[in-house]
Amino acid sequence: MQPGAASGLRAGCIRPTAGLYCGAGEGITSSAAAPSAAVFGPHNRKYLGAKHRLLDFLQETVLGRAPPEVFIDGFAGTGVVGHHFRRYARRIVSNDILYSNYVVNQAFLNSTPQNVDLERVRELLAGLGRRPPLEGYVHEQYGGLYFTRENAARIDAVREGIEELSAGGRCTPQERYLLLASLLFAADKAANTVGQYDAYLKHLDAPARDGESGPHLVDSNALKPLELRLPAVELGEGGHEVYNEDLNRIIGRLAGDLLYLDPPYNGRQYVDCYHVLENILRWERPLLYGSTRKFPRAGLKSRYSRRGEAERALAELVEAAASEHIFLSYNSEGIIPDQSIAAILDRKGRWEVFEREYAVFGNGAGRSRRRTLRERVFYCHAGRGS
Repeated sequence: MQPGAASGLRAGCIRPTAGLYCGAGEGITSSAAAPSAAVFGPHNRKYLGAKHRLLDFLQETVLGRAPPEVFIDGFAGTGVVGHHFRRYARRIVSNDILYSNYVVNQAFLNSTPQNVDLERVRELLAGLGRRPPLEGYVHEQYGGLYFTRENAARIDAVREGIEELSAGGRCTPQERYLLLASLLFAADKAANTVGQYDAYLKHLDAPARDGESGPHLVDSNALKPLELRLPAVELGEGGHEVYNEDLNRIIGRLAGDLLYLDPPYNGRQYVDCYHVLENILRWERPLLYGSTRKFPRAGLKSRYSRRGEAERALAELVEAAASEHIFLSYNSEGIIPDQSIAAILDRKGRWEVFEREYAVFGNGAGRSRRRTLRERVFYCHAGRGS
């Protein structure tokens, strides 16, 4: 009998494994300065479903069942999971459909002493920060909405400056990823939102909150000048694979013993939630429409966020995966029923499920309401019967 039967999923018990596998992954030759207000890591970003607070749970679950040789992070998002598991795996394969996430994952996974000079990057960021504001595309499209007009003009100046540095050969291609990542994190921190870009707060000149417990009216960070910080990258051996694709389309050519899946759980499209940052990093400057200033993005929308398509998408993905070990993160609010997940994994091999409760804040409307979710990690040993 499988531990996770469709009639009632049951959490497995695992021993903590912290420290048992340290040192098995990539050797790190040097790193940026110790974290401070002037640097940032992949976890320093507001992102739906980010796993930073669940890394210990994932580490215990994964290393307790299948210490990886090659770790495929199929829905990488901010990259915190792949960045964490580079300590335990020989190689990381990272993929995300959003270019903005691809940039961040390239920056944090593939920086080496050969392709990045951190002191030069620090100097280039300082120079970008001194550029005079430019009333360009971002100022026109997002100024006074998602950003103050002053910060929107600063973003224009920095974004154009990065392209000038790259075209003039004043930064390596890898350093360009670091500069773009710095701009992304700076813009995200200065955004007049509650963390996502489906909407903006409409009172840039109002107090931060309507009373002590009312909704946010403006993020106080939005009123501060844009600040470019140095990515706290670890200069390692590189050689990790980073893709910017629809995972279902490339799964057949990804090779790795462990596949970690963290697909969207609900109907909120990630490209809708982060369209502003995606647009700034792509820098194609398309025409925008609607009150939320979105760009045409049909090709970036996920089947996993469509109730009528998510189950089939997951079934096709799992069936096509060649990895021996498959781990699926899917929380208790997911749109794919547990019985369907069970049936999909049954066809692949023997499986079990592990759970952890954790608190989240907010309901997407600017209110800080605490609620509890259950994060589940399904582990399937592919090809092994029960």
